[in-house]
Amino acid sequence: MAYWSAFFLVLIVGFATELVTGRKWWRYVGISLLAATLFAGVVAGDFYVRTVDTEVWSGSVTNWEHTEEWDEWIPGKKECSTDANGRKSCTQNPGHYEHHKAKNKIKTSDNGWFEVDESMNGRTRFNDRSPNTTAELAKYFPLGTPSASVHLYVNKVRGSYSLFKHDDIDLKDYPDLPGYPSHVSELLHVDRIVGAVPNGLQALQALAAWNTELNKAVPDPENPGETKSWKQVNLIFVNVGTDLPQEYGYALQDKWKNGNKNDFVVSFSPSTDGSMRWVHAFSWSEVDMLKLEVQDYMMAQGFGKDFVPIVDHVAKMVADQFVRKQFADFNYLQIEVSETSTYIIWGLEMTLLAFYMYKRIRTSLHRRRKLTYDY
Repeated sequence: MAYWSAFFLVLIVGFATELVTGRKWWRYVGISLLAATLFAGVVAGDFYVRTVDTEVWSGSVTNWEHTEEWDEWIPGKKECSTDANGRKSCTQNPGHYEHHKAKNKIKTSDNGWFEVDESMNGRTRFNDRSPNTTAELAKYFPLGTPSASVHLYVNKVRGSYSLFKHDDIDLKDYPDLPGYPSHVSELLHVDRIVGAVPNGLQALQALAAWNTELNKAVPDPENPGETKSWKQVNLIFVNVGTDLPQEYGYALQDKWKNGNKNDFVVSFSPSTDGSMRWVHAFSWSEVDMLKLEVQDYMMAQGFGKDFVPIVDHVAKMVADQFVRKQFADFNYLQIEVSETSTYIIWGLEMTLLAFYMYKRIRTSLHRRRKLTYDY
């Protein structure tokens, strides 16, 4: 582990330098702590960058809270000062009102409470004039409206690409693959149908409702009195393009790193005659048969003229069979520091060591010259 060598080199050479030049061990302790801080900072940063990932949670609107605007009276304050001659002077600042704007909050089962300043479609901006009550606010966000939010989590699998990589796929050959859908639009929505499908708007609405259902709160048998997400899965459909080879499905799986821990991704390429050229499903589900059955169903169904029935049927299959793999199973993975971070560690540690040695040797030589002159 080359990055450890840099750290221990600072400790060893620093100890030898102090032993020869002064033996003021508080300096050695200080440089050792600084070296450890730099080392730990780069390692922690490397681990974060390589393992931080986002996942989309699905839920629904569950509550609202409106607080009316109000004016707060700020009392006047008397300020006094004394000059160099001991004369005291005072100034009385007058009291005043401070205006506090109205606040509107909504609560979703996936994201808790958060403040909103406009309607979902962005057409209505909230101000002190409207809404004026919680009931008025609720009209903009009806109870049970499907919602989605993006959250960070540690994904060790992301730092261990070999777990899901197709060896015969080079992502450079597929530059036009779509990115992962994680953009929250209209405050509450993440569009999880990527690419065009027949009757797309209704299909998106149907899928949002299904993802809310798949993540509804149910009693947690392992923790009495608490709840958990039912299936802990979000269904995503991806149309990668018409009449493309199936390698695009494998490439998408590689680019999306097999999806996040709560994803069930169905990628496909329709043919110009309305059939499906291929369907490729991927997920961290423990039930591989589900992926095969979804693929078989969509191949037999074809692209059709309405994607809503396909969304409904696949969602029912996922509801019946999906079992999410526990990512705790991947805690055994050891994420090694990247080559780039190793170079950074060496650069920082050697710079620190060189500066320390320069200061110590310079001080030692100066002290010896001084002793010689005094003599």
